[in-house]
Amino acid sequence: MPHPAQLVSSLSAPERLSLFARVVTSGPEGLDREEVRGTARHLSRLLRDGLVREEGTRIVAVPGVFGEAMREHKEGTRVTDPVDALFHEGRLTSMPARRELRLAALGRVTGRLFAPELEYTEKQVNTALLTCFDDPSALRRYLVEEGFLEREDDGSRYRLARR
Repeated sequence: MPHPAQLVSSLSAPERLSLFARVVTSGPEGLDREEVRGTARHLSRLLRDGLVREEGTRIVAVPGVFGEAMREHKEGTRVTDPVDALFHEGRLTSMPARRELRLAALGRVTGRLFAPELEYTEKQVNTALLTCFDDPSALRRYLVEEGFLEREDDGSRYRLARR
């Protein structure tokens, strides 16, 4: 889940705010991807930060993102969990060398970004991972190698692994 400051930053550009407003006011069915052609740069930032998501050919708002971000990132909380120290404003700052800590960080990432009953394309996985790490390909490899995500043999689909 992105840090609240990251969400606000996402909406600080008038063009992105306008695009987000269009998606939100379109209701639960969202907008067809064709309706937002020409806004790829702005759309990718909204997708990256979890404000909207792709459902087939539609772009839909993620209604609970603000409340969830506030609950997860309460002001004034001290960092006592070593995994918390790895995240800054909701983003994983580095991949820990210690396997135990790395597994805990990967567990946190998958718990925040992926639903157990859904399958994802590689593009959807990369878009989700960009919300919390600068190198989504490396993070995706870690998640697969450590058994958090399962990948089809041809790499076309991903899903949470049963742990």
